Amino acid sequence: MKYSEINHSGYINTKSGKFVAYDMIDGYITIHANEYISELDDNKIITSSFDKGQFFFCTSLPIIDNCLIFQNYKYPIKYVIRNYQAGAKYTKAIFSFAELQCFCPSVNVISRPSKEEIFITRKPKIIKAFEFPVDNLLCKIAFVIRLKDLYSLGHGSLETYSQIEISFDETVDLRFLYKIYRIVDAVFAFICNHQNTACIKMSICGNYPSQMFANRDSAPCISDIFFIDEYREEPEEEKQGVQLVNSRKFFQHIEALFKMVAEDISTDKDESVNISISSIHPSLKRRRLIDLQQSLHITAAFEFYVRRYLPDMVEEKEYHVELKNVLQDFADANTGKAKKLAKSLLKHVVSEPSLSDKILKAYNGFSTWKPLKDCLSQEWFKEDEIETLAKEANLWRNELAHEKRSYIPSVETIRAIRLVEHLNYAIVLRQLGYGDEDIQELLEYTLLR
Repeated sequence: MKYSEINHSGYINTKSGKFVAYDMIDGYITIHANEYISELDDNKIITSSFDKGQFFFCTSLPIIDNCLIFQNYKYPIKYVIRNYQAGAKYTKAIFSFAELQCFCPSVNVISRPSKEEIFITRKPKIIKAFEFPVDNLLCKIAFVIRLKDLYSLGHGSLETYSQIEISFDETVDLRFLYKIYRIVDAVFAFICNHQNTACIKMSICGNYPSQMFANRDSAPCISDIFFIDEYREEPEEEKQGVQLVNSRKFFQHIEALFKMVAEDISTDKDESVNISISSIHPSLKRRRLIDLQQSLHITAAFEFYVRRYLPDMVEEKEYHVELKNVLQDFADANTGKAKKLAKSLLKHVVSEPSLSDKILKAYNGFSTWKPLKDCLSQEWFKEDEIETLAKEANLWRNELAHEKRSYIPSVETIRAIRLVEHLNYAIVLRQLGYGDEDIQELLEYTLLR
């Protein structure tokens, strides 16, 4: 993926007073060094471009410099801060990207009290505001629409744009800021059903030590952080995001979605994960297809959601209990391999349902779980074909997981994986608080068949 907006050349001002040149090109920094540089014994570098602007680089790998002869050091960049100010303390992060304009349309600044009157609100308009915690630090988020005046000789115009503004207590922790970005990026990947959204940077606002103003020991600063992922696909040229007709539906429970994703990213612990972002399509182009990787990710996400949000599907019958008692008695009465075998068999007396059984239970309902059939349009997945598609998904998943190389996929295989993807979204949306009718409408506009 290209990041031409921040491509530039500059220099590193070393502690020894020497200058070392570097180039930043499409997510990689190349350092031109011919001697040991102590500043490079880390994965963070502060540099200056030739136009005097400062940059802060965080590399994906530690930079180890032990050169004795002239050579170039090329490293992938994790993120880079443009207009960096040393010692800055940040209090706000601002996002503005293509999908946000569709999701939070700026037409909301216009009101029309009558056919003859049109009013444009010049003040920033807050569409939605709420709070969510990140690393036990409370963040206040607002979806805001702003107005900008554009003037030229003999011509004037107004331009509206949408932003997400997230405020928090003063922090110097760049890892915290990185988590803020990941939360917003993941939320919109889920909403738009593709990971390569145009959310690749955010602006950060704060103050840094300075004597620029009289009677003040600090000055305000605004910097831009670009987050670089070499595996992220280029955002498509066409209009992105969810259709505007659906924006209000997503706003109904956007707070719950942010909290759900924030909990995952704050803790970074597998056991507290609530939503599987890895199952979402890498791009708009690839979501029109189903490849091997996506098939595994989508089915694995379904298995995870079943464990996380649905009642226990494992049923222990009376005959299971009787058999377990017999095996336990046998294990107690024996030693060695006989005892080991009995213990092993005990673990498999009550087996977990197959993927196809789980799909049918999630769709038809069981125990306290309400059926998902009312969340899916009969136009796309008819009730009498669900069992066939569930078996197809099971066979295809097993083929991929065990590499039997004996099963030939068909159009029904693609439809089966699409069904599982719809169930994934339906489970998460229900967990967020949506009703069945709303879920069906959201699936209608968000997912492909």
